[in-house]
Amino acid sequence: MNITKSDAIKSLHPNVGFSFINGRINLWESDEPQPTEAQIEAKVAELTAAKPMQILRQERTQLLAQSDWMANSDVTMTEEWRVYRQALRDITTQTPSLDADGNLTGITWPTPPTD
Repeated sequence: MNITKSDAIKSLHPNVGFSFINGRINLWESDEPQPTEAQIEAKVAELTAAKPMQILRQERTQLLAQSDWMANSDVTMTEEWRVYRQALRDITTQTPSLDADGNLTGITWPTPPTD
C-alpha cells in the first residue's frame, strides 16, 4: 500500500476537509493554512518510512491475541509459551522493510509452541 498525498494531508490536518483535482488541492475547508508541497512530500516520506513498523506491530498484535488464552488465570503457561510471547513483544527491535508487494521482509518470527 503506497502512502498518498491525501494520506499525508490527513495526517498533517486530521480535522480538515479537502479534495484533490489532478494531484492538487482543489478545496480546502478550513481557516488553517494549506500545507506546502514540501510539507506534504516530507509527510509522505515520514509515513512511508513508518509503514513497515506499523505493519509489523499489527501482525505481532494479532499473534499475541491468538495466544492470549495462554494468559488466562485458569491456564498454567509453559515456559515455551512465555518465551514465545516475549519474543513477539521484542520483535519490534528488528528492522522491518517491505518488498515490492508490500510484504514484510527482514523479520525473523518466533515459532509458537506445539503444545
